[in-house]
Amino acid sequence: MESRIAIALIAVALLCGAAPAVAQTKTQITVVGDWAKHTPSSVAANSLCSSGYFFDPAGLECNQCPAGSSVDGFGCACPANTRWVAGTGVAPYGACTACETNTTLSWDNSTCMACDASNGATLNAAETECECLTNLGADDLTKVLVEFDESGARYAAGKRCVACPSPDGTAAGARDVDRNGFCISCDRIRKKDGTGWIQMTYDAATKTCSCPSGSDYDCFDLAAKKSSLTAAYSTVTFDSTANTLVYSDMGASIQSATVISDWFANNLIEQAHLCNNYGNTTACNAVANACVLAMYSSSHAACKLYAGMRDKRTASQYHQTDASTKVNPKLDWSETLPWLYYSTGDYASRADVGLTMSFSVPAENEYDTVSNLVFVLSVSTLSGEWLGFRPVGKLLQLCGGREDDLQAWSRFGTNYFNDCSLPVADALDAARGMGISTAGETLFFDLYLQDLGGLAPTANAWPERLYPVPIKVSNIAENSNAAADDDTFVRRFFVIDETAGVASGTKKAVTYMKNIKFTITARSDEKSKIYPPAVSITYASRDPSFAYTVEDGVGFQCVYTVDDSFWTTWDNVFITAMVFSGAYWAYGMMRVSRRRITRDADSSLMMYAVGTGAACVAGGLAVVLIFGGLYWFLFFKAQQEVYTVVPMDSDSRVKMFKEVLDAAVGLAAVGMAYTIAWQCNYDIFFLDWEKPRATTTPQGHMMNAPVSAWRKMFIANEWNELQTERLTSRAFTLTLMLLFLLGLDWQNMCVIEPTLATDDPKPYQVQSMLLRFALAAILMCVIVLCQVVYKFVWHHNYVEHPIQQFVDLLTMANMSIILLDDECSGYYLHGRSLMTFSDTSMQELMAQMRREEEMQVSARGLVPSAARAELAENQVFELYITKELRMAYESKLLRRIQESAAMQGGGMMGAAGALASRGGRPRGGGMAGSMGRNEYGRGGGWGGQG
Repeated sequence: MESRIAIALIAVALLCGAAPAVAQTKTQITVVGDWAKHTPSSVAANSLCSSGYFFDPAGLECNQCPAGSSVDGFGCACPANTRWVAGTGVAPYGACTACETNTTLSWDNSTCMACDASNGATLNAAETECECLTNLGADDLTKVLVEFDESGARYAAGKRCVACPSPDGTAAGARDVDRNGFCISCDRIRKKDGTGWIQMTYDAATKTCSCPSGSDYDCFDLAAKKSSLTAAYSTVTFDSTANTLVYSDMGASIQSATVISDWFANNLIEQAHLCNNYGNTTACNAVANACVLAMYSSSHAACKLYAGMRDKRTASQYHQTDASTKVNPKLDWSETLPWLYYSTGDYASRADVGLTMSFSVPAENEYDTVSNLVFVLSVSTLSGEWLGFRPVGKLLQLCGGREDDLQAWSRFGTNYFNDCSLPVADALDAARGMGISTAGETLFFDLYLQDLGGLAPTANAWPERLYPVPIKVSNIAENSNAAADDDTFVRRFFVIDETAGVASGTKKAVTYMKNIKFTITARSDEKSKIYPPAVSITYASRDPSFAYTVEDGVGFQCVYTVDDSFWTTWDNVFITAMVFSGAYWAYGMMRVSRRRITRDADSSLMMYAVGTGAACVAGGLAVVLIFGGLYWFLFFKAQQEVYTVVPMDSDSRVKMFKEVLDAAVGLAAVGMAYTIAWQCNYDIFFLDWEKPRATTTPQGHMMNAPVSAWRKMFIANEWNELQTERLTSRAFTLTLMLLFLLGLDWQNMCVIEPTLATDDPKPYQVQSMLLRFALAAILMCVIVLCQVVYKFVWHHNYVEHPIQQFVDLLTMANMSIILLDDECSGYYLHGRSLMTFSDTSMQELMAQMRREEEMQVSARGLVPSAARAELAENQVFELYITKELRMAYESKLLRRIQESAAMQGGGMMGAAGALASRGGRPRGGGMAGSMGRNEYGRGGGWGGQG
């Protein structure tokens, strides 16, 4: 069982069945155990337990250490100078017992031993250890403390001091201060010609062994190692800069730190020497790791050494000898060295990945297509030891997550985002769980894609047919510029490093992988095939001694794209739509010019050109946007085999789509603003044909009674109410939109998944703006179209037709309307009634309507005697007036209305008795009345035109 699964069980057990005395201190575990042994990490597991408790993997709970002991891995350990004494078989299963007076703990912690004074060993009470002293009481470095004799038996009298032999046969003996029980010994070396041996000499000042002078011997001391490397690679200098690392953007009290690394100082020369002079693959691996820790800096000594050795051995490369497995072109993978750099910039666009992808899961024993990508890591330690292969699976995700979701990213087409903000300490803990072995070494990874190429996997052979995956590290200096065509791609990366940033025994800086992003691109020529995946990594450096109060944004993403030719088609559709929009606008300009008396352009015509032009362009852009949205929604959601992949919102082409949408909205707003301004400035006349009714006064005189104003007020009110009539209902449309999107969860179809599922999205899933726009456009168009069809097919024919009813009302009220929507043109609504009086009783009205029904009166139209029935019944006409009439209207009637309004302090309707209403508008408004433009089209439903 994988360690992450094991840790999931750990978490469940701790949450559900842990002892009440245990207090959980963290809620997130990201643990990957020892890569070599596949065992869980005790450090990360114990972080779930309270202080003094250790995690017991046998029972999956936290247990308390006995009194006097402390947590040590998956168990307890005794403090200094105490040993573990066995128990009776029941709790507490043992106890820590202090060593007797004048005794110390053995080095294997199994027993207590005295200090054998007769053999020079003296007890140091402060250090609770024996020591070897000179007669003056100083530490005697010529003697070594031992616990066992030559046969391996422990000295019964205790630890004793033994004189160290001379390291080289001449100098005094010297103890190895780094290892208990060892003395320093210098090797004997042989001449290069094999004729004799010589002893290396010991330098007491530096405590190192030195080679004899001359070059006759196969000998390498520190100076010789430096000399041989400098001679082989002249650009490398082994001063302090070879051990220096620079950490930047640390976000602490200091933003950058220059560290002279202990590990580089102690290991770089030795490992480079072994790699260069002996071809030691483990040492070569360590040199490559040093270059990775130096962030692939071409100016650092580690990378210079690697590049020099690679170039020196370029004649002998891996994967070039066996014809069946030969790689072409060469990979710059020189023998004995790991592959670090990509030498060709076109590697990411190569078409030699053999996988055939599919969105549907292939049947059992079907290998022609795959739906899940398998990424494999080759793992090695900082010292160069190779630990083997391991699938990526759930690894590299510092944010953790639900167990069922952590591997979803490998399913083809599943865009995966596992991002979060973590305190710096928690982020480092999570990185340690997967980037540090239990031995405390930094782990390094080479990434591969398992490419079976349609073949069945070989039994008991995993992994096989590995395809190397390029890595782009954004922190590399070569990748810091904005240009993408000169980026450097590499092979190796690490998750966290706490070793290189140690200087003089103090941890100065820590570097960890803050973000990793996989990008898988389908090919344009064969979309079921993919280009080599690309991985982008961003590192962050932090000061381990600084108490960070801010959180780090860490993440793991996987994005699937396609090299799609759609955007070329979209450009063509865009150009076509703009051409048709321009042609439609030009046609509208021609029509309005024909309606105008003068052909000269004026401000009103220019305003019309701008307003209608904006509306036409907005309409064309809407067509283009809907076309694009429908393409992505239909072709992506309905596909079974790989055809296309929806680009992410951060894609430059999607940003262009957003910009076009913003432009369409802005231009539509300009067009609508002009339409509203135009409609608010019509010239409207209500013509009352009603004649005064003769009446007799109380004195017996005949006089004409005034015509009632209520009919005009009623008609004017109905006219105003008619302005709000629509073929569609905004409230109904928006309610249905909410019902489908929220009530039925159709909004979940906008998740970038090649399915039409409406299930709640997973935490790692994201929605696409393209899909959201497409779904909203589809719903809006369908809902609006259904309402329009209903109104025209049913409502207007069998329920009511607002405009026809209004024209009928004009006839019943014996009133007509003249509407001038342009300077010299407009419409006339004929409502003159054939009744003697319309301001009469209901009985007379009913009688008149009955006569009309029985065809006893002439038609209602303006020309009732016309032979054509449609002309005899026509009550709606286009109207044209002369320029002189317009000028007379403005200079006389309109001026009188304005003067009267100014004198009375009221509106023109009050001043003119509702005879006319006109504001100061620019000349040359639009072609259609307010109803015609917004709902019914010019003349639609108004009857024929005369």
